[in-house]
This record gives sequence, C-alpha cells and structure tokens, in this order.
Amino acid sequence: MSNSAGSSPFLESPVQSPSKVNGAAEKERKLISLQYKLNTIQNEFEIERLRLQQQNNSIDKKYRTTVEELEKALNDTKFLYDNNNKLEKELNEFKRKLGDIESSKDEEIQKLKLQLHTNETEAAQTISGYRSKIHKEEQENDTQRMELRNCKSLLERYKEAIAVKSEEINNLQREKSEMSGEIDALRVSRLVMAHHNYSTEELQELTVINKSLQDQIQYTKELEEVNLQQANELKKLRISSESQQFWRTENGKLQNKLEQTWLLEKKLEEIQLENINLKSQLASWDIYNEDKDRPEDIVRELKLAKDTLVVLTDENEKIHLDNNNLKILNDELALERNQLLDLNKNYETSIINFKRLNHEIEQQKQLSFEECKLLRKQLDELTAFNVEAGQAEKGANTEEVKNFESIVDGYKNQTEDLTEELRKLNDQLLSQEPQSKKRKLSDQLGLNYSQRLNELQLNCVSLQRELQKSQNLNKILEEKVHRLTELKEKRIRILQLRDNPLLKDQFVRRKQLELLKKENQDLLQELETGKEGPMDRIPRSIYESLSFDLKERDDDLVKAGKKFIRLKEMFTKKSQEFIDVVNSLLGFKLEFQQEGRVKIFPCFKPERYLIADLNHNTLKSNLNSDFQDWDALLHLWVEKRGQIPCFLAALTLKLWEMSSDSQASKEYPK
Repeated sequence: MSNSAGSSPFLESPVQSPSKVNGAAEKERKLISLQYKLNTIQNEFEIERLRLQQQNNSIDKKYRTTVEELEKALNDTKFLYDNNNKLEKELNEFKRKLGDIESSKDEEIQKLKLQLHTNETEAAQTISGYRSKIHKEEQENDTQRMELRNCKSLLERYKEAIAVKSEEINNLQREKSEMSGEIDALRVSRLVMAHHNYSTEELQELTVINKSLQDQIQYTKELEEVNLQQANELKKLRISSESQQFWRTENGKLQNKLEQTWLLEKKLEEIQLENINLKSQLASWDIYNEDKDRPEDIVRELKLAKDTLVVLTDENEKIHLDNNNLKILNDELALERNQLLDLNKNYETSIINFKRLNHEIEQQKQLSFEECKLLRKQLDELTAFNVEAGQAEKGANTEEVKNFESIVDGYKNQTEDLTEELRKLNDQLLSQEPQSKKRKLSDQLGLNYSQRLNELQLNCVSLQRELQKSQNLNKILEEKVHRLTELKEKRIRILQLRDNPLLKDQFVRRKQLELLKKENQDLLQELETGKEGPMDRIPRSIYESLSFDLKERDDDLVKAGKKFIRLKEMFTKKSQEFIDVVNSLLGFKLEFQQEGRVKIFPCFKPERYLIADLNHNTLKSNLNSDFQDWDALLHLWVEKRGQIPCFLAALTLKLWEMSSDSQASKEYPK
C-alpha cells in the first residue's frame, strides 16, 4: 500500500495482499497522525473561540457605551436645535426692529433736510442784510474820510494863520511895551515940564505924539478884536478836532465791524461748504433711509438695539461654548465611531477567517469520514483474509481488530463532537448576523447624527455671520447719529474738488428729474384741458429737457474726444517706448508700415535697412552690398533653416565687427 502525494490522506487502492504486520503498523501510524492532527485542530479551535468570545464581549461593551453617548449627544442636539430656533426668532425680531429704526431715521433725515432748507434761507437773508449794511457803512466811511481830509486841510490853514497872527501879536505887544515906556517917560517929562513954558515946536511934537498914541491905542483895540475872533476860531477848531477824534473812533469801530463782516463771510463760506457736505450726506443717506426717521427715534431705537445686542452677544457666547463642547464631543464620538468601525472590520475579518477554518474543518471531516469508510472496508477485507488464513492466528487478529475498532469508534465520536461544535458555531454565526446588521444600522444612525451636528454647526456659523453684519450695521448707524448730533456743535471745513464728479452727477440727476417732473405736469395740464385734434405746440419744459439732454450728450462727446486724445497720446508714447526697448535690447529699430510691412534699421548702421513683408513672406534689403556672404547667410538661416531671428543676430554680429574694425582703424591709423 502506498500513500498519495499532497495534503489529502486518501488511499489510491486498498491493499489486496499485504503482510499482516506491515498493514497494522501503517494503520497505527495513520491513526496516531490523524489523532494528533485532530487534537491540534481542536486546541486551536478552542483557543480561537475563546479569544473571539472575549473580543466580542469587549466590542459589545464599547458598543453599548457609544450608544449611550450617542443618545446623550442626541438630547444635546435637540436642546441646541430648540435654542437655535429661539435665536432665529430673536434675530428676526432684531431685523424687524432694525427696519423700524431705519424708517425712523429716514423721517428724522427728512426733518433735518427741512431744517437745513430753512437755515439756508435764513443764511441767505442774513447775508443780504449784512451786505446792505456793509455797503451803507462803506458809503458813510467814504463821506467821513472826505470830511476828515477837508478838516485836516482847514486845520493846516488855520494853524498857519494863527502862527502868522501870533507873530504879529508878539510884535505888536513889543511895540506896545515900547510905546508904554515912551508914554511913561513923556508923562514924567510932562509933570516935570508942567511949570515951564512950552514952545510951539514942542506942542506940535506933543500933538503928533498924542495922535500916534491914539492911533496905537486904536490899533491895539483892533488887534484885541482880531485876537478875540481868532480865539473864537480856535474854539471852533478845537470843537472840530474833538469831532474829528470822535469820527476817528467811529471809523475804528466801523473797521472792526468790517473785520467782523469779513469773518462772517468766512463763516458763510464754511457754512456753504458744510451745506454742500450735508447735501451730499443726505443724498447718500436717502439711499439707505426711505421712511424719513427722526434723530430722537434713531437714538432710542439704537439704545434698544444696544441692549438687545448685549443680550444676543451673551447668548452667542453661551452658544459658542456649547458649540465648542459639541464639537469636542462630536470629535470624540467620531474617533470612537472610527475605532468601532475598525473593530467591526476586524471582527468581520475574524468571522470570515472562522468561516474559512470551518469550511476547512468540514472538508477535513468529510475526508475523515471517507478514510473511516476505507478503513472499515480494509477491516472487512482483513477479517475475510483472516478467515481464509486459518484458525491459528485468529485470536491475535481479533485483538488487533478490536483495538482498531476502538480507535475508529473514538475517532468517530471525536468527529461527531466536532460536527456538533461546528453546528453550534454556525448557529451562533447565524444569530450574530442580524446583530451585525443592527450594528450597521446603529453606525448609520451615528453617521446621521454626526451629519446633523455638522449641519447645526454650519447654521450656527451662518447665524454668527448675520449677527456680525448686524453689529457692523449698528456701528455705522451709531457713527452717523453721532455725526448728526455733532453737526450743530462742530464746524468742519471740508476740502472738495472743484469739479466733483459725485456732486456733478447728483446735480445732473436732480436737474433731469426736475425737468421731467415739469414736463409731466405740463403734459398733464395739456391733457386735462381736453383739446381735440392734433397739438400744434408742445410745452416749453419738453424743449428744455431735450436741450438739456443735448447739452449732456455734447459734454459726453467732448469728454470722449479728450479721452480718445489721451489714449492716442498714451499709445504713441508706449509704442515709442516699445520701439526704443527693442532697439536697445535687440539692436534693431522697427518702423511699422502699411499692408503688413515692417522696416528694420540696424543700430550699428542706421542708413541701411531691411523690409519684411509679412503678408507675402518677402525680405528686401540694401545690406547686400556691405556683405560678401549675404546670399550664403540668407540661404543658410532663412531658406534652409527658416530662422529669421538667427539671421538678424548674425547680421548684428557682422555689423558690430565691421563698426569695431572701422573705429580701430580710425583710432590707430597705419
């Protein structure tokens, strides 16, 4: 009997006539080997079964803990979802309040516009009144200046006359003192000569002296009268000087008033600039404010918005904390879920391996059954052989047969035990398949929960963005309200462009709107009059609107012409820069001609040129007289290789060599 090669222990053919001892030994060896294999397989199976059971128990514990944590996370998500709905409702209310605030602000801006219009009218009236007063004061100042000049000239003349008269008075007083001395001397001499006889000559002299004295007395009286008149004139001059001083003070006051008017003009200019700025701000405010709110309503609503914003920020911080905690829990759950999925995969792989082992054990069981059948056949053959062999050796053979039968029965019992254990394992695997399905469903639930958590996080981020936008809008509104409240207290001079495009555009739009309104009113009036038949005339407003549109188009055409000229200049400048760059880098000056021709001037010999026709692929030049190998270069680079840049580079090298040789010959002549 010979064994077959390979893992299968089947026998090729039963032993027909082996010796007794060899057959029994081979059977014993085979039975021992099979029993050893069976024991090893049983031990391995028991070890693997215990290991898998422990692993299954640990996985079940982890799965239960994860399910509990998922239920907790679900409760937390429900709570967060409810809070999110509440926050959405509060945010909608906040938006509605913001809309009410904007409407109140629009109303306040309209009132401010009306107040600004009244202020403008009052400012115009005050400016006209100040201008009329300034004109009157200037006229009075001119008349007073003329009177001052006349008074000054009179004073100078009176001063000169007084000086002359004072000199005459001094002279007369000296003469009077002299005459009074002579009179005293004559009186003394008269008293002395009273008792003496007088001659006729002396009497004549005395009469002459008497007459001269009387004349002097008369003259002194006249001088006293003149002196009194001059004193009166001096009093008048003093009065006129006092009046002049008074007018000087009045002139100073008027000059101060003029300076104040100059300051008022400056203030008026500043007010006009502020008025323009306010108009621009109102024009920009009209875009956002349609309902015309008052500043008091805006401030009140802003205070309410601030309070609600503080509450919302607190709630937002709480939501942030809850969100961060949820993120941490979600990450932990995701990690545990991944670990569970890995364990599940390992468990499934181990189950698959067990199935393979089970399949192999089934195959080995079938093989063992076949071997048992063959062994029974061999035993039957042996019994038949023993019956034929004789009665002598019957006892020994029966003992060996009994031993073999006992071994085979033990082997059969072990195989039956193994089949029962395999059946139990198959039943356990079949019972564990729905549990694995349930676990897969629970994994799907975990995935759904994680997706829901991610959606909630995204919603929370979008709500945070909306809240940030509302906070920014609230800050902008606060700044605008602060500016509106400080407009009356603070005067700021704002520099603007002389030709401001924004103001010009606003003016054009306002003008167009006014013309269209007027045109609409005129046409409505024409329609309301109910004239029948065709209209022979049109309203003047239509003509004005059309003329205004034509003027705007003319302005646009002028601007477009200026822009075209600027672009043309820029194009010529850039093209010249391009030509200069090409000349400096490549050594050729380009001149673009009509019909796709380019004229190329080399920098080393500007009097020569090349003309390249791009449409007809031709090349003309007057450089062939300077080069002996012109045709060879043209044939090599253009005709043969088709490399025009290399041809131009070779030309530049040749021209450079020629120019350097000519310079060297000029510097160092032979």
